Amino acid sequence: MKRILSIIILLLSMAVAQDAQDYVTVYNDNLGLVKQVRNVTVDLKNPIIEFKDVAASLIPTSVHLKSLTDTKSFEILEQNFEYDLASADKILNKYIDQQVSLILESGELITGTLMSLAGGSYVLKTEDGLKILPANNKMQISVKELPEGLITRPTLIWQVTGVKNASQKLEVSYLTNNISWNAEYVGVLSEKEDQIDVGAWVNIDNKSGATYKNAQLKLVAGDIHRAKEPRPPYFERGYTAETMAKADGFEEKAFFEYHLYTLQRPTTVKNNQIKQISLFPNATVACNKKYVFDAQRDPKQIEVQIVFVNKKENGLGLPIPKGIFRIYKQDEKSLEFIGEDRIEHTPRNEEVNLTIGKAFDIVGEKTVVDRKKLSKNSEQQNIEIEIRNNKEKENIEVVVVEYFYYPNWKIENNTHAYNKKSANKVEFKLPVKANEKTKLNYQVIYSW
Repeated sequence: MKRILSIIILLLSMAVAQDAQDYVTVYNDNLGLVKQVRNVTVDLKNPIIEFKDVAASLIPTSVHLKSLTDTKSFEILEQNFEYDLASADKILNKYIDQQVSLILESGELITGTLMSLAGGSYVLKTEDGLKILPANNKMQISVKELPEGLITRPTLIWQVTGVKNASQKLEVSYLTNNISWNAEYVGVLSEKEDQIDVGAWVNIDNKSGATYKNAQLKLVAGDIHRAKEPRPPYFERGYTAETMAKADGFEEKAFFEYHLYTLQRPTTVKNNQIKQISLFPNATVACNKKYVFDAQRDPKQIEVQIVFVNKKENGLGLPIPKGIFRIYKQDEKSLEFIGEDRIEHTPRNEEVNLTIGKAFDIVGEKTVVDRKKLSKNSEQQNIEIEIRNNKEKENIEVVVVEYFYYPNWKIENNTHAYNKKSANKVEFKLPVKANEKTKLNYQVIYSW
């Protein structure tokens, strides 16, 4: 419902401009640290300080205020977070049993005491009796002033002491929910499928209820532990530096057990906005394509994976924050999407393994050919795994993954070598020529 309130001009006139500098650090898990430095004028006789335009989703117990002017004598006696924001419904509800004026679509002015506004209608007590007026978006409503207790913007209010200078430079910091960031990657696979051109973007989603103008922006990659009553972390010390980006992009630093990305220029992060910023310059990375048959995950289909090692020698060698990695490949005339996967935080020198789809022309099949008891506490199984390569020209290699869940197991009479990857997992590598099939046979003896 569109309601035009005469108090709008009054509310706008109440806005007070303040010099401000914002510093915003955004975490992966819907959390942000905001630090704001403002110059304000304080009444020395009644030292009450108001910070407007703070985040509506701020965590009140995390707020910290200090004076950069009266550093020794400044003390806080009381703090309040006012967030009951004015809206047409809230204003009119406060005017129940008070006088309001309605201008109808016809231009008729009706003045009376507002008795009710429930059920999509206004009930007014006028000199001519009760009037019930159906609400519509062409009706105008006028009230005298903003009711007590309602504010136009989220506001922090402090009662302080020890203020010696009316002109104060103040710093406030707080944690806020409803702001987060994630990384997204775009990879273009080369024609020979041995290289991938990687680009990275940062998506910042701000629903915190505040806009941060020309802010100094930092991003923290890592999984922080949060207690029930979080306090602002301190960023003054504890990191070593290593530059990773161009002058106006992000600079990466190892910070505590996380990684900190600092944008080298100010940026405005608006409320209810998703902002995208390039994380690092495009890099060409050596990679390979891998076929995997895991019968436990899929009894027939073969996974297709793109694998690369996050090393400087391979063209990258940067800490990679978690996010979605999308892969494309050039057709004759256009770039085509071939799959995507989600990656976790990946340090330098670690492998990135992207599962991007299922192979159309390759089929796997696992059969337990025979099973027999050897003793009360042991059993033998004969396993056959067949890989069929229906590609017309391409020879391939398929990694076959097998799992064993009894306490003790032993592989015998295997036709192909295997690598033991963990206590209950092994991998076989099966070469398969075009238009042919390869069989893997082995015996496994379980004991318990």
